[in-house]
Amino acid sequence: MTRSPEPADSARRNPGRATRYASLDEAFERHGTPPANRELVRRIVDGIDAAGFVGYATHFRIERRGGSPALEVHPGYTNGFRTEQEIVRRLGEDVERWPSRRFHGAWGVTHPVSAPAPASPSPRAARAPRTARPEAPPKVCPTCFMVLPTSGVCPNCEG
Repeated sequence: MTRSPEPADSARRNPGRATRYASLDEAFERHGTPPANRELVRRIVDGIDAAGFVGYATHFRIERRGGSPALEVHPGYTNGFRTEQEIVRRLGEDVERWPSRRFHGAWGVTHPVSAPAPASPSPRAARAPRTARPEAPPKVCPTCFMVLPTSGVCPNCEG
């Protein structure tokens, strides 16, 4: 048993807008799941009664029939198993597993490839960052060396 790779606030986070996928393959493609992780997730899906697949910005869910909680497939891990024994029954003893923060009693497994999939850059992120132009030094009166107002006329010399 190891430590959870989940973010500390994962249980409170709003997952965003849901998109229903037609198949597990579509979920893999949309989320850039590495081939080694696909094999593990397929083993999970083969062992449960999957009702459907729903995608969010950072992960997708495998909905289950019969009132069991959905499994959440994130880059690098899957959580939502009801017990550690459920993981061992479906995936064997050799898979890395840990208590999940998702809900009380939940468990998760670490994928073979734990690095997140590279995110596709958004059009806004692709632009070069704006840099502020340096301010021009203030204009100075050539006679009395006072800083000139924006009008450009020195109030002391009137010139």
